[in-house]
Amino acid sequence: MIFSKLKIKTTMKKKWMYLGLLITAFGLNSCELIDNIKADGKIGGSTTPMSEVGNTFTVSGLTEATNVTAAVTALEGDVSEVAISMTLTDPTAKEIAKAIPDLNWEGDKISVKRKYRITDEGIQSVHDEGNLTMVKYDDKVGDTYSLKMNGKNVRREITSKSTDDDYPYAFFDIKVLKVEETGRGLPGVSKLVYFLNHRFGLVGIRVDFEDGSQREFNVFSFKENS
Repeated sequence: MIFSKLKIKTTMKKKWMYLGLLITAFGLNSCELIDNIKADGKIGGSTTPMSEVGNTFTVSGLTEATNVTAAVTALEGDVSEVAISMTLTDPTAKEIAKAIPDLNWEGDKISVKRKYRITDEGIQSVHDEGNLTMVKYDDKVGDTYSLKMNGKNVRREITSKSTDDDYPYAFFDIKVLKVEETGRGLPGVSKLVYFLNHRFGLVGIRVDFEDGSQREFNVFSFKENS
């Protein structure tokens, strides 16, 4: 009985840690970031329909939260403002979420607005402190992006780039770049893995845990890149 309770507690902890990672992946947390890609810290390229006001994003395969929504609410120059919200009712989930700064609470609903640079060259989150690039589509396997976050050195590396349509997405398969992130120092997590496509943008996120288990979900944008 003691072992069963311990197992349930560990499973729930991992479940809601995964939700915290979702919030992290969508850029809901505020951090000091230093982007080393270019001197000005900005990716290039032109904005796409995905970056336009009114575009929405949905998540598939995530059971840890309800009413998850994300939509572009403003576009200034090449920077899109995305409003993100979700509903939490589990006390453990709310306890973890309340440890993340800058979230707005209304009962069980949390919301926040974040800025992104979404271009035909890549995707980058924009903060007052700097920029954090997720990918540049023309980069090659082995290319890296690095930054400092809360005194930790975070490193992202393109570890594979499809030559065939081998990633299941909706009702078909697509080519993707796989970007692996290490160094964030999240308890129980070995790395985060992002799957990206030049047409559909961010299409999937996988969390690799130190015990060898994995959790993955898909992200869908209503509009596509040109």
